[in-house]
Amino acid sequence: MKNSFIMASLIICVTAVLFFQACGERSVSGIIDRETRWKAEDGPYIVEGDLLITRMANLVIAQGTRIIIKSGTKTGFLTKPFDKADSTLFSIRVLGSISCVGRRSNPIVITPERTALADYSWRGIILDEADSRYTEIAFTEISGAAAAITVKNSNSLLRNNALENSNIGIHCVGGGQPKIYNNLISSCFTAGIKIENSNPQIVNNIIVFNNNAGLWCDDKSKIVFKYNCVFGNTDRNFLDCDPDLGKLARGVKNRDSTDAYGNIVADPIFMGSEAEARAIDIDILLQTDSTKVENKKILHIPNLQFRKPTLKEATTIGSETRQLSKYSPCINAGDPGGSFKNVDGTRNTMGPKGGQDFMSK
Repeated sequence: MKNSFIMASLIICVTAVLFFQACGERSVSGIIDRETRWKAEDGPYIVEGDLLITRMANLVIAQGTRIIIKSGTKTGFLTKPFDKADSTLFSIRVLGSISCVGRRSNPIVITPERTALADYSWRGIILDEADSRYTEIAFTEISGAAAAITVKNSNSLLRNNALENSNIGIHCVGGGQPKIYNNLISSCFTAGIKIENSNPQIVNNIIVFNNNAGLWCDDKSKIVFKYNCVFGNTDRNFLDCDPDLGKLARGVKNRDSTDAYGNIVADPIFMGSEAEARAIDIDILLQTDSTKVENKKILHIPNLQFRKPTLKEATTIGSETRQLSKYSPCINAGDPGGSFKNVDGTRNTMGPKGGQDFMSK
């Protein structure tokens, strides 16, 4: 009887494990103190508490992996909280290194369990003096955080990400020179990017439609900010920044919407947006030069009907929405340097769709 009970218990346990694996869902929290890999086929990963990646550890997250931040209240601390928000909200805190690198067609997605607008239910990813040699966040979509990515005294590479619906998109503090390239930062409340005593390189990003400031600086930081699109941030595009940022370089041919650093101050024109609809209206109403029309009869066809685009609301971030329209001023308008060229060899296109698939640090 005893053996039968043990066998039955084993069967139940094995069945439970198989069910757990079949569901492809893993609960994670606590300390990561060694090389650890998360794969899409083993997820989604449910973060049920703080994650701490120690100094000698490395977390590698594969393309297509989905991570869900569970709603809950902290009951203890793995280490001293990073700040006040970190004392009450779950965070992914990196003391060692993290390789969170998706692909253009298969991004990593990190989202809270609750997805209501302005409901910041987790602290975000904190690169707390993370090892710059091995730390990169790329082709990743992050939402619903107090600060999607915080960088303290690290030169980490952040590129081709979509950071939306957080309080702050990227927060740079306490030194370091993080490289912030080709990101989309939109629909954040306080600021798209906030800089405090840090010296980031910010190039080829689209920072638009945030509730308050697009870029918020202090008077101590020395930043590189060039070839970005900054537009439609409700309070102001630039707060406490170099006064030349966003100051249009008028009088220079084809640069009426560009400042001295190549930054565009104009609607990026996403597919399906009202801006695209207006651009199409203007495009189809342009009079064609009669010298370029072989069949002159077409110039006299009355009441020609044109189909207007159907507008669509953006409900998710990154890969499925916020695609640049062919009318976008951001296309082939990024840094012309060779390391930033698009995959096809053309000049960089601002935002997540531009640049290389892989970039050396």
